[in-house]
Amino acid sequence: MRLSTVWRIFIGLLLVLLSTPWARGFYFDAGLRWQYIFALAFLTAYFIMPACIWIASRLGILDRPDWRKIHERPTPLLGGLGIYAAFCSALLMNGVFLQGMKALLAGATMILVMGLLDDVRPIPAPLKFVVQILITLYVVIWGDIHLTFFYNRTWAPFFNLPVTVIWIVGLTNALNFFDGVDGLAASISTVCGLFLGLIAFKTHQPALGWFAVALVGSCLGFFPYNFRIGESALLFLGDAGSTFLGFTLAGLAVMGRWSNTSHFVSLSAPILIFGVLIFDMIYVNLSRIRNGQAKGLLELLSCVNKDHLHHRLIFMGFAKKETVFIISTLSVCLGVSALIIMDQQFIQAVLGLFQAVIIIGLIVALMLKGRDRTPPGGDRRALKRRHEDRLDLPAS
Repeated sequence: MRLSTVWRIFIGLLLVLLSTPWARGFYFDAGLRWQYIFALAFLTAYFIMPACIWIASRLGILDRPDWRKIHERPTPLLGGLGIYAAFCSALLMNGVFLQGMKALLAGATMILVMGLLDDVRPIPAPLKFVVQILITLYVVIWGDIHLTFFYNRTWAPFFNLPVTVIWIVGLTNALNFFDGVDGLAASISTVCGLFLGLIAFKTHQPALGWFAVALVGSCLGFFPYNFRIGESALLFLGDAGSTFLGFTLAGLAVMGRWSNTSHFVSLSAPILIFGVLIFDMIYVNLSRIRNGQAKGLLELLSCVNKDHLHHRLIFMGFAKKETVFIISTLSVCLGVSALIIMDQQFIQAVLGLFQAVIIIGLIVALMLKGRDRTPPGGDRRALKRRHEDRLDLPAS
């Protein structure tokens, strides 16, 4: 019997053991609920990923290489489905659902389904964008979750609602666009979920903490199949996985109050945690408008190119794994900044934000340096030639 088969049998037995009422009661009574949720999500994701690979291969749901992609061979795309199954399993076994959590999970499920359809047969970007807005509105209205920049003003909802929609839809697409290197989207999702969970527990919001822990465990269970030292990924998240993770994390950030001392800090902490994604999205879109690659929202939605942070690091000569490490480290530094400011007053929080600005400055320097290495003007034909040369393919 192969070692991998024995290992999978062992993982399966652990899952069966954890699913028993005895094991569940033991962890809960000992005050170790978050460890139980994490272990269940991680083991479930790790156990079912081979099935996702098999199904995607049989159905031909593959991500095939082209000029704007970095991988070199067709790769199965149903990793997001495995993460979703593990995440939901952990939440169901925990059995705690706030109203906002139910609405968010329902919306994330709809986002996942649309992503699966897009993985099978691409959906026009403007249509996806409109559907994402409608799903977000559904979640915000049903779950009554929204950003609160202003209180006790008759006009406040007319400001808070659109900003919430922009936040959720923006981060959903930001993580989707960031899914360009093996392990990158999963590692960024893990870092964001980890810091949201830590702050949730520190601010006495255990339900949100358990929600975040389930997501972190699911991502880490997927990670060994997507981030393999010296080898290519066996499985990708696909649009289903990246948009599901982005939507869920963005919604979780909206649900919580991330500081007990200052409303300003409560709003600032998620911005820091998602700082790399936010900056990359803003910088790339402004750059495309400035360079004439897109002249309006519809063109921005359809515009694709190798101009994100991870692309620029690779053009600078960093290996794919090094790129993931650099970006994840930057994200961790911003997450630590969020932890530092969460219990501070306004002035101390501003100083913490200044530290984050320095980190953002480093990212700007990397983006500008990477731009110098990018083919002039982001020319797609030049990028395509570079892709063919790197793979030693005949030019088309």
